[in-house]
Amino acid sequence: MHQSEQMDCQTHRPYRLKNVVQHYGWGNRNDQAFIAHLLGVTPEKDQPFAELWMGIHPNAASAVIDPNEGISPLPEWLLEKPGERLSQDCLDHFPTGLPYLFKVLSAGQALSIQAHPNQQQAEILHKIDPDHYPDDNHKPEIAIAIDHLDALIGFVTTETFLYVLKSTPELQSLLFKNELEQPTLQSAILRLLKLGQDQSPELASSISEIESRLTLKTVLTEAETLFLSLISQHGNLDIGLLFLFFLNRVYLGPGDAVFLPPGIPHAYLKGNIIECMANSDNVVRLGLTDKFCDVKALSQILVFNDDSDFRVKTLSDGYLKEYLTPTSEFRVKSLDLLQGESRVFSFRSELTLFLVLDGEVSLRWGAGKSTCICVYRRGDSFITPAKLIEFSIQAKNHCKLYLVDIPKNPSPPL
Repeated sequence: MHQSEQMDCQTHRPYRLKNVVQHYGWGNRNDQAFIAHLLGVTPEKDQPFAELWMGIHPNAASAVIDPNEGISPLPEWLLEKPGERLSQDCLDHFPTGLPYLFKVLSAGQALSIQAHPNQQQAEILHKIDPDHYPDDNHKPEIAIAIDHLDALIGFVTTETFLYVLKSTPELQSLLFKNELEQPTLQSAILRLLKLGQDQSPELASSISEIESRLTLKTVLTEAETLFLSLISQHGNLDIGLLFLFFLNRVYLGPGDAVFLPPGIPHAYLKGNIIECMANSDNVVRLGLTDKFCDVKALSQILVFNDDSDFRVKTLSDGYLKEYLTPTSEFRVKSLDLLQGESRVFSFRSELTLFLVLDGEVSLRWGAGKSTCICVYRRGDSFITPAKLIEFSIQAKNHCKLYLVDIPKNPSPPL
């Protein structure tokens, strides 16, 4: 290749990322360590591989591998030439840089029951308690199952709630001592939160009584089975064990997705997923954890709506599938190609972040004698900056990629 052509290849090109793995205790381990196997590394014995972070969040920012400049922190690298690398439009809407955090999450055991604040609530929480809420951003998020996801998402319907009270007398007596009162889900949840905030001894007694009764029961519901499987880990002082009875159990198969707007209680129980969210680590925890639980904040941010469908609809052109979410910060798509198939990306003006989940691809850009090629394999992530106006991706074998970019004309925060 001539020198001028080589220089042209380096002017506007894709860049490989170096990312951070989070080793939270609930992550999958050993032979089940999906993230380790995705990255092609051998996990240390019993070391959990919980999350792979891709983005600019200060807790675990990615680095960009620049053939000319070496390895640089992604946040600083983007803002060196924001118009060329990020896009001026993105910078106008999101002056701090990349507005999303892209993840692979691999849960071997239950995460905490939690919810996320909306933008106004996040600003207030950060102001009054910056130690537990280190940023002032909201955190709408999408979860896409890679193989499967078992999760608790949102509150049960009124009909199911009344059945739970009838079949779980300990909850009935704990939350509705007045037999003449008409029980409602919202009143039950708010009372449960108040008992948790006061660290009432009634909670521990109720949990222990439920455990004693269920151990003698021969046929158990899903919630009862989950309760018994978790109590040995969390003990009878964790309010989350009682919340299990009031949350929807959701199962996702490969490619299925849910979107979690602010205020929706949820807990991922098991599975490997792609996750994308606004660039925040704000989590308001309720239970099933030894970390800080903020039941007071939960009572103010929880959304009670038993008609919500959290599953995400998609649009597809055969190769590229877009997951439709009402967010201004991110737009997630998946790309499936058979061996030899290719997809052209043209008329681009925004940065795009890619993750190769399976297979091997070649990315081509330039034209004529200045055509350039990069090869990416399973576990690789890379970005295509805004000034790389056109390129194509071709599959060397059956491959699957996930990609995220920023929607045009971003809407106000949720």
